[in-house]
Amino acid sequence: MFCRGYPIRVSRHMSVAGRYLLLCLYLCLWVFALFNYSSRCRYSEPDVFIEDWPVDDSRLKSGRCYLRRDSLQLQPIDMHNAPELHHLETALAGPEVPAQMRLRPGGSWAPSNCTPLQHVAVMVAFRNRDFHLRLLLNRLHRMLRRQLIKYTVFVVEQTGPEPFNRGMLINVGVVEALKLASFDCFIFHDVDMIPEHDRNVYLCDENARHLASAIDEMRYHVMFYNYLGAVLAMSSKNFFRINGFSNVYWGWGNEDDDISARTMEAGMLVSRPPPALGRYKMVRHPKAVRIEGGYTHFMAWRARHYEDGLNALRKNSYTIVSRQAMPLYTNISVRLSLSRHQMKQEWLSKTDSVWWFLRFYYP
Repeated sequence: MFCRGYPIRVSRHMSVAGRYLLLCLYLCLWVFALFNYSSRCRYSEPDVFIEDWPVDDSRLKSGRCYLRRDSLQLQPIDMHNAPELHHLETALAGPEVPAQMRLRPGGSWAPSNCTPLQHVAVMVAFRNRDFHLRLLLNRLHRMLRRQLIKYTVFVVEQTGPEPFNRGMLINVGVVEALKLASFDCFIFHDVDMIPEHDRNVYLCDENARHLASAIDEMRYHVMFYNYLGAVLAMSSKNFFRINGFSNVYWGWGNEDDDISARTMEAGMLVSRPPPALGRYKMVRHPKAVRIEGGYTHFMAWRARHYEDGLNALRKNSYTIVSRQAMPLYTNISVRLSLSRHQMKQEWLSKTDSVWWFLRFYYP
């Protein structure tokens, strides 16, 4: 009996200890969350940017752009069929399109009957995603015209054999776009993110405006509290204030975490549209392999914040292969210099603590 009973007593003892252990872990996490809670994120409706059309037409202000709520709805998205580029060009920029709705060369448009609030540049970092791009252009142009946005779409295309570098492509795109026109607001847009709701207004506020508050791939939730990936809107002033994106993430992943940390350091809040409006569908494609050492790079973000970004771009950082005003977008083809933008050992020796790392992902 003793031999049969011994394992039973041990089992009961381990069960009680396990319960105490789980309780202690729960209390530790609860205390951690209590002392590190951050109210950094805000949800705000689009009318903080642009007013709805007044019920009483006599209250209309001369020249101002207004949103017609009834015309901005959740749209059905066909994720399996993308129109051919020449069909899109005919439908959006062809001679039969009414002049006030027709796109200008370079993928630009502006309302003709009111004064827009901001001049917006939509930046799409791109390489070998033609189907995704056609889906996005078909949806984006129709939505932005309904929102009465003055905008230009830039497709910043990486050429050459170097690993894809989204952050540096966006930095280059911003610098080159500002040589063509003055922009108040930049939208950094992944090519595989298709917006569903017309009322998710593509304008910037004084914060880091994370437009993708609900993605179907994530069951229409935000991946984590400080997440700023997929689609991000930021004023030109704020983007230069945080020194843009990092240039050292060669491959997929962590450049969006890096820019989120930079906005935290600058004291910027994160604003998001309500999940019912900030809905996106993700175009399915084989997942890229995450950058090797990406989290190690990220832990050293503070050491290189003011050295690695917009101010690190030099003449030998990149080469413009071509710049073309296409009917639906402005194409900037660029070759990036891998040797010029690498992680330095002195940065890696000054990484943040694990405590900060936990606070970032689990505030």
